[in-house]
Amino acid sequence: MELVDREGLDALTMQRLAEEVDAGTMTLYGYFESRDDLLDAIVDAAVDPRPWPPAPGADWREQLANTVRMVYRALGRHPGLVEIRARRPVLRPEALRFAERVIGLLRGAGFEPEEAASAFRLIFTYTFGFAVLSPARSRDEARRTAAIAAAGLPPDEYPNLTEHSREWTEAMAGAEQFDYGLERLLDGLQVRVDAGPG
Repeated sequence: MELVDREGLDALTMQRLAEEVDAGTMTLYGYFESRDDLLDAIVDAAVDPRPWPPAPGADWREQLANTVRMVYRALGRHPGLVEIRARRPVLRPEALRFAERVIGLLRGAGFEPEEAASAFRLIFTYTFGFAVLSPARSRDEARRTAAIAAAGLPPDEYPNLTEHSREWTEAMAGAEQFDYGLERLLDGLQVRVDAGPG
């Protein structure tokens, strides 16, 4: 996981990993039959195996927000997980705890199974998509690059981006931006809950 987080998924080969852990390449094949097996093991190692902590007194929305934030923080710690998921499905039992938790909370809030599944997919896509497009590790760089781009725009053609460049560049990345999007998403789900069945 450290190797993938540090150097990217393409750097992960049996030979490179063998060098990293000071072992023979063939020794690794005694533990992993293929690179896919190795990727599965990485996912298992990166995912916290403990059940979600109880939240007495918290409503479905607060529990859901806390759950999503926990996953977002984990993706920030292990950006390699995002890269793995972008290239292949991650359907390991431990990784599916997120889906189990979110769908359970949505069902408890009153969503029918089909809509709960669709809402989970929306939440999953938002969380992973934000991690891909606005990685926490490059927040300052993303904002700096956007500020440079905005500074070079002609105001007559881009009046909004030039006049509000500070706000636009601040929105490029960061946990506060993730929270903003998450809260707006939850606002939409709250409307569905408040409307009741039908």
